[in-house]
Amino acid sequence: MPRNQLLSIVAILCLAVPTLLGAENAEKAILDAQQRWLECYNHHNVAGIAESEADDFRVTFGDGRVQTKAEQLTSVNRPMPAGAEYRITVETSEVRVYGTAAVVTGIVVEEGKYPNEQGVMAPFHQRSRYTDTWVLQKGHWRVVASHVSELK
Repeated sequence: MPRNQLLSIVAILCLAVPTLLGAENAEKAILDAQQRWLECYNHHNVAGIAESEADDFRVTFGDGRVQTKAEQLTSVNRPMPAGAEYRITVETSEVRVYGTAAVVTGIVVEEGKYPNEQGVMAPFHQRSRYTDTWVLQKGHWRVVASHVSELK
């Protein structure tokens, strides 16, 4: 291989490797931020949720309902009925980074037990497809929009 061609390849690799490593670091940071966000929901940590979500955060559900950040925080701040349990886990996720923005898609599982209409604790298990949009704001990844649709 001619020396000029080899130098060109080395120069391209020197430019590409930091970009690829930066994307990998961003992916990890976003997945870590997502996990912290979900753990805040699992532990009814309103302050943690507020920190994870942008001020203009919105979530859209499969039936078309939309909730604001304030509505989400009010909902999480309500006490759960005695004996109720609720947990969110991520089953799969894929991160695509676009500079200071990212889209995370995957499957999330909500499960636990909650009183039915008769007041009897009933288990529930729901799998949903989700899309979350994250942006880098003041050095922190924050979720700005979410869409969740139940898998049937």
